[in-house]
Amino acid sequence: MRKVPISCASKKGKEEVRLIVRKNISIDQCYIDKLKPFLDKNNGNLSAAIRDSIEIASQALDGNKNERGEKDSSNASKNAESRNKMVEEEEFLLIHHTMLEWFIKKTSGLLIEESTVYELINPYTIKKIPDFVSYVNALNDKMGWRIKVDAEYTGSPEPETVILTLSNGNPCFRGVIAQSLALYLAKQMKLDVQGLFNRSNVTKIYFKRIEFLNYEKVPKGLEEHFGSMEGTFREVQRRPELWKNLIKTYRQQNYQRLNMNKKVFEAFVSGNLPSVDDMAREFELLAGKPPETFTLAEHIMIFKELYLTDSIGSDIEVCTEKGNEYVKLIHDYSDRKVCERFIRYYSNIFASIGYLFTVTSSPHMIVFEFGKNMDFSHISESGLVDAESEPSFTP
Repeated sequence: MRKVPISCASKKGKEEVRLIVRKNISIDQCYIDKLKPFLDKNNGNLSAAIRDSIEIASQALDGNKNERGEKDSSNASKNAESRNKMVEEEEFLLIHHTMLEWFIKKTSGLLIEESTVYELINPYTIKKIPDFVSYVNALNDKMGWRIKVDAEYTGSPEPETVILTLSNGNPCFRGVIAQSLALYLAKQMKLDVQGLFNRSNVTKIYFKRIEFLNYEKVPKGLEEHFGSMEGTFREVQRRPELWKNLIKTYRQQNYQRLNMNKKVFEAFVSGNLPSVDDMAREFELLAGKPPETFTLAEHIMIFKELYLTDSIGSDIEVCTEKGNEYVKLIHDYSDRKVCERFIRYYSNIFASIGYLFTVTSSPHMIVFEFGKNMDFSHISESGLVDAESEPSFTP
């Protein structure tokens, strides 16, 4: 064993104050041998050799230098050279960090095109989750985004469930990578997004295997969690003048406008109401499934969306607790005939989905209750609410 005095120095202001701290430490000969390159560099000065080795070790942990203090061409410098080369070849483009963040934030809710993702990840070479994770981590290092990707999965050879964890890096950049990886797994491994967890330093994506995949369409979970504005943006692009004028009009009139189906409008103008069957067809078109495939609670939430969209009323309150379901419609009409027509119209909608209910009304409010004193006697054979059997209404 050799006992070595160690010195350390510090600077204060413009004066250099050298503090010599001498302690006895034990170093085996094998460690002295490892310090030989630094001893040679410092003419045998052991203190200077130890200082150099500590500095190099610190830099090596950051991936900047190897144990001899030389540039590590396999890590950071290699990636930097690769990026520079791709910039020269115009495969990469230099862009200011803040500007890229702005682009990402302004396109939030829009889906990345599939072909763009395949520019980053080759679908012909990456087929397994471990290969996928290794490739993506290498790609992040290459791009300098400092994002780490990990995966937990069940099932082999085709995974049944996968949890991707993206940590570190800029949250905006992490969101772009997360969506790209989700689209790749959806289209290449039949894994749809079941959940998304976002925090400032970590993003988790939960996937589940889907047996049937329409390759022409984006899976439902992927669109729900990453493409919430995709359909809206496409419609605006398809008919920009219509939507610009409509938005302008709504804003100018403080949203005091109605939005209803042409058949419903025709029925109101003619003094009639759409039949229960017509209502059922419209409801199925809106929901995308037949009414019988939904629970009462789901029907109520779909109805709430419809009511707020058509703007015929002003507000709505709902309860979906089993056995206590109700819907309260709030409106600002004072004319008796208008209020009666209002009651009949929405009664027909609820009748069309096949649940028994009672309806009561008061000025500016209509209440539909389900499961209490259930009776269909207020529905006539024609499918319309019988106005004579309705509760009295006092303006």
